[in-house]
Amino acid sequence: MIPGQGSDTRLFKHLVIEGYDTVGINYVIPEKNEGMNDLARRMASEIDTTESFALLGVSLGGMLAMEMCSFMNPDKIILISSAKNENEIPKMYRMFRKLPINKIIGGNFLKFCTVLFQPIYEPLGKEDQILWRTMFKEKDPKFMKRASDCIINWEGYANEGIDILHIHGSKDRTLPIKNIGEHERIENGTHIMTLTEAEKISELVNGFL
Repeated sequence: MIPGQGSDTRLFKHLVIEGYDTVGINYVIPEKNEGMNDLARRMASEIDTTESFALLGVSLGGMLAMEMCSFMNPDKIILISSAKNENEIPKMYRMFRKLPINKIIGGNFLKFCTVLFQPIYEPLGKEDQILWRTMFKEKDPKFMKRASDCIINWEGYANEGIDILHIHGSKDRTLPIKNIGEHERIENGTHIMTLTEAEKISELVNGFL
């Protein structure tokens, strides 16, 4: 289970996956100019491939899970609030490839903006809000900047023949649902619905597995 860019494995505290051992994968800081595939390869060292396994990723974690399919053979892939390829990412991200404004934006500024606007765009209950802010504030600014660069430059692994469950919220403002291909829709779900809609997500995941 791979969390999103602004979170860690505590993101999965509300999910209930029945009949399976679950293992949270921790992030490493991307190297300078490291691509998504190379980052995925380094993170995959935590995964035991001697037994059958599935990958579950949220947001950036889902993109990394897709990249892992280029050199691993998971039985199934579960994406939550994520993207299967670059076509499902807003054009603004891809625009930064030609106009790399992101190169002059620091990680601390990214953290400041996210903390400022998150309660407005994706409100949480008090307990989950405290958890989210704790996870986010502990993020290394260097990680935030370099992980964003990975997303901007990601082209996506071809997903033909992979058994994928993509769960997406109708009110996701980070990765709008209008750009998302085949998916299971969570009505009123936001980009951080892994915390707020865990019961519905768990039901879909267990049915898929």
